[in-house]
Amino acid sequence: MKGNRLMMTALLAIFGFVLLALSVYLLTKNSSNTISAEKQKQLDEAIKQIEVLHAEILEKDKIVAENEQKLKSLKSEAMSRSMGQNMPIIEIADNDLSEGSTQEEGNKKVHKLMYHHQIRFFLLNAGKNSLKDVIFSVKDDYNRNKEKKKKSSVTANIDYTGKKVDSEELGVYENIEVNTLNLKSKKLIYTSNLPGSFGTGDYEYHLIIEWSQGFYQMLVKIEEIDGKLKYNYEFFDVDGKPIDFKSLETSMAN
Repeated sequence: MKGNRLMMTALLAIFGFVLLALSVYLLTKNSSNTISAEKQKQLDEAIKQIEVLHAEILEKDKIVAENEQKLKSLKSEAMSRSMGQNMPIIEIADNDLSEGSTQEEGNKKVHKLMYHHQIRFFLLNAGKNSLKDVIFSVKDDYNRNKEKKKKSSVTANIDYTGKKVDSEELGVYENIEVNTLNLKSKKLIYTSNLPGSFGTGDYEYHLIIEWSQGFYQMLVKIEEIDGKLKYNYEFFDVDGKPIDFKSLETSMAN
């Protein structure tokens, strides 16, 4: 917008310079002190065109300035609305429950440290209003019931729309509902025990967070090195596309 205004001003200046040069030319060309009626008419017409063009530029500048002010107001209003929104945030902590164990190596019994970690998931509301109808869903492959139900001879692998159904995937998530997550609150929502190890391992949890105003998926990858846990997080939208959770958190939860 500013570039257009500068271009119009430059054109106006060039046009005015041309007319000024024309006026000087007419004055020097005529030997008498009086310009002919025809030349004077042309000069007056040119001056009127400059005045009209100048008025149009001023009017456009006024409209552009008003639109810019409205845009700033709309951006401010939109930001205020987004800052008023809120979202549940997941915090993950772990407890080291490691203990020694005796292992047989050949004919000898060797005392080794067996690592056991408990993973704890918390729901946080660090925003400016309470959250309603929060659902925490977790796929925990390490604490699921080991007893598999007997399968019948006929298994439904296709639904009524003709779409294939992944029977192994459905039902593996545990869903925990929180009707209201109060402002500035932190709630322990789920605990899970990792398998015992001798200090190395790779684990992962799939999480789905839903609430009355939104949804996101979270993949938690845990790498165990020398008994210490290192976390890596990935976030996805409802269609499984990666999202920048940090920017989302900043704009909605501050």
